[in-house]
Amino acid sequence: MNTSKAHMNFYPTLFLAFFGLFSGAGADDTVVAKVGDRQVTAAEIRPYLEPIPAAERTALAGNKEALTSFVRSVLVRQAVLQEAVGAGWDKKTQTIADIERLRDQYVVESYLAEVGKVPEGFPSDEDLKKAYEAEKGRLQMPQRYRLAQIFIASGDDEEAARRKASDLAGTLKDNPGEFAALAKRNSDDAPSAARGGDLGWMAADEITPEIRAALKGLAKGQITPPVEGRAGFHLLQVGDVRPAGPASFEEVRDQLTAALRNQRAALNREAYVASLLQKNPVSVNELALDTLK
Repeated sequence: MNTSKAHMNFYPTLFLAFFGLFSGAGADDTVVAKVGDRQVTAAEIRPYLEPIPAAERTALAGNKEALTSFVRSVLVRQAVLQEAVGAGWDKKTQTIADIERLRDQYVVESYLAEVGKVPEGFPSDEDLKKAYEAEKGRLQMPQRYRLAQIFIASGDDEEAARRKASDLAGTLKDNPGEFAALAKRNSDDAPSAARGGDLGWMAADEITPEIRAALKGLAKGQITPPVEGRAGFHLLQVGDVRPAGPASFEEVRDQLTAALRNQRAALNREAYVASLLQKNPVSVNELALDTLK
């Protein structure tokens, strides 16, 4: 076999029709990539996206570079799998044994997750407020910004993108109240554009250094000049600023909810295992353990 030719046949070419990955069933036949001569549809890729948490999936949908990398990794693994199966790797005794152990592990973990499931209404507001009061001294927040953005992608013409960003900055200088409308019409970041550019609250240490530098000293309502990033130009409007300090109850409500639910799920699992061991006691012959060496 010509190795380089085989690699060329498997190497994925990605198209720009990624909207098919996140839209309804009608888009299942949208071609999103090619592997060699084979066309790959959204229906083949979507099952790999479904296990990803909703918030991360939304972020992935708005980042074409990250989404391209994700789809490429899926297709490369499929190509490797095809080669491995063709070589009979899945029929090897050791492979079969390893797959069986992985299957058992999945069955156990997914079953424990089910028996440990926490009721939808837990925790109550009272439980959350008690947890907040108990932990308030340790719940600190960094400086935060409420931001909106207009993102102009560089694409194949960086100078055109730079001019467009500069023109928008000029328009906003005299009409800052038009930011949301201009974001909806011009921003290349589709998820935030649909919200008038709104990015929500962001911690200062989560913001890229070049944007953080442009935000320094800005007050509520002010707008940065165009900031050049890796994939294009950003115009940011400051909706609000909160200094570093103790977190409010609302700021950590979701975090506390997740922590208390995880804690209760762990207790539920422990209680189940304890009851199981009462019915099926486990004993280990420690003197015989040397035979395992």
